[in-house]
Amino acid sequence: MPADVRKTQNFIAQIKSKIDGLLAEFANGKLNRDQFHAVYEHYSNQLRIAEQALSSNEEMLEPGAPMTIAIMEAHMGKALAVVIYNNRSGTLVDTLGEFDVPSKRVASILNDFTMHIEHGQMPQPRVEKFTSTRWLLFIGGQYTTIVTLFKNEPSPNQAREMERLHRDFEAANQPLLRQSQFDASRLAYPFLVFIQRKLKQ
Repeated sequence: MPADVRKTQNFIAQIKSKIDGLLAEFANGKLNRDQFHAVYEHYSNQLRIAEQALSSNEEMLEPGAPMTIAIMEAHMGKALAVVIYNNRSGTLVDTLGEFDVPSKRVASILNDFTMHIEHGQMPQPRVEKFTSTRWLLFIGGQYTTIVTLFKNEPSPNQAREMERLHRDFEAANQPLLRQSQFDASRLAYPFLVFIQRKLKQ
């Protein structure tokens, strides 16, 4: 394994460890939401750059690469909104971004996810086409299920990133999410990093 690849992998492991520490600090009440969001965005950007460096392809440096990159970016999935549902009550916890999807469009899939979770089975992430250019990504967790609205189909890497952000959301907010009732304004939202990044593109 080349030294630069090993160095990047070590750096990624260090950033993931720092993120875990940040989640624990917020869960234990040591940070406020603004502190959490600012530091999480910083770590997340470092992680994204390092992971892109690992997966970069030398072919992209060949003639015609700029056109190829432009085509790929034009058709890349862009997260427009995330809705978060409470698995226990089935109620809406919060909406980030503009989620203009009728509730009946997601209800049956949410019910299916809830049924699996109630039986101790974690459902696999699910991607559904909503319109010709809109896609929905469903991800279930221990306490919540999220639905992300994308412009264009999300890539497997984007789906994995949303899974990671969802795990981080539940880890950071575990003390609140375990309660039967909680104030959503006190929750930390790792998803903001993903939504804001895509909206800037």
